[in-house]
Formats: sequence, structure tokens, C-alpha cells
Amino acid sequence: MDSTKTLIKYGKKAIKDKLVIALGGNISIRQKDHILIKAKGVSLSTSKAENYIKVFIDVGADLCVCPKQEKPSSEVAFHLACYKARKDINAVVHVHPVFSTAVANSNIKLECVSYEEAAALCSQIIRSKYFPSGSIALAKEIGKCVKTHNAILMPNHGSITVGKDLGQAYTRALAVERACQTLVASRSLGTMKFLPKNEAKRIIEIYNWV
Repeated sequence: MDSTKTLIKYGKKAIKDKLVIALGGNISIRQKDHILIKAKGVSLSTSKAENYIKVFIDVGADLCVCPKQEKPSSEVAFHLACYKARKDINAVVHVHPVFSTAVANSNIKLECVSYEEAAALCSQIIRSKYFPSGSIALAKEIGKCVKTHNAILMPNHGSITVGKDLGQAYTRALAVERACQTLVASRSLGTMKFLPKNEAKRIIEIYNWV
């Protein structure tokens, strides 16, 4: 499938799956020396091919190929930080799901809640430090977190997931939201039990090779 068609497809899915509303969220994919990322101020539900902008990875937002009236997403800096941090990352999904954001805003301990989470994410979920949206400080923080994690919760903001392609990154966004739902539900029922660390590690190691 054409790259822009793939981006449009998953953008619409993010709205349908209620991972984001209105103009929120942004997605991107790597293409050799550049990425394609949603333009600023465009909804994922209505974005078209021309709304995905080419931004060169080594140069950043200062060198992009786009219509004069459009600019790349205000979060382009942390997308670029993800691609610079790891060569195996070919897609980034940033959304604002309710439970993921709620858990991000809390001080709840983050450990693996299920086999499903471990298999889908192939890493633990990490909570980043808070920095203003769109800031270079946030990009540096995300670049640091993504070196060892495929799923990041940002306080008062949402989630970031990465993958070998957009399908995997998107599935991981769903997995993070489901894990956060499970965590909140489990805590509401009483004592919380996480998957044993050695078992979570075993599953992660298995699925890292799939």
C-alpha cells in the first residue's frame, strides 16, 4: 500500500477507535532520509495525501517539503527524536486515549499487567517526565525514553508508541490503552497483582524475535 494511503487509513482508525478526537494526535512513518508526518491543524479523520508532509530527519522541521500554508505537526520534534534514537523504528503513533492519559497523570506503578501487554509491546511501558507540548525539552525526554521502550506515557498529554511499521505502532497504541484499562480496573477491585517480572521478561524476549 502507498505510504500516504497507509497513513490515511490508520489516521481514520485512530478516530474510529476513540484514541483521539478533533485535531489531536499525530502519526508518522520513516522513508529513508525523511519522514512523512501529519500537517499541523489537520484532523486525522479528514487528512488527505497532501496533508502528510515530508520532513528530513537529520535537518528537522527547518527543512520540509510542504505547501506554504501548511506546517508539520507541532510535535514533529519528538517524532524525529524517536527516529534518531533507533534505526529499527519506522513508525510513530501519538494519541490521547482516556485511560492511557489518566494513568500517565497518576503516580500508579507501571509494570506488566498481562501476557497480552508483554507480547504486543515487547517492552515495559514507561512514564516520561512532564515537559510542555511541542518543546525541545519534551523531544529530548522522549528520545531518551524510546531508546529502551516501545511505549511511553506522557503526563497531561497522551501516549507514544513506536514500531517496525505503522501497523505495529498502532497495535501497540491499542495495547497500551487496554493495559491501562486493565490496570485501573484491577486496582478498583482491590489488591493489584502484576505479571511476575521474570515471566514478563521471558515473553518480551520471545516476541522480540517474532
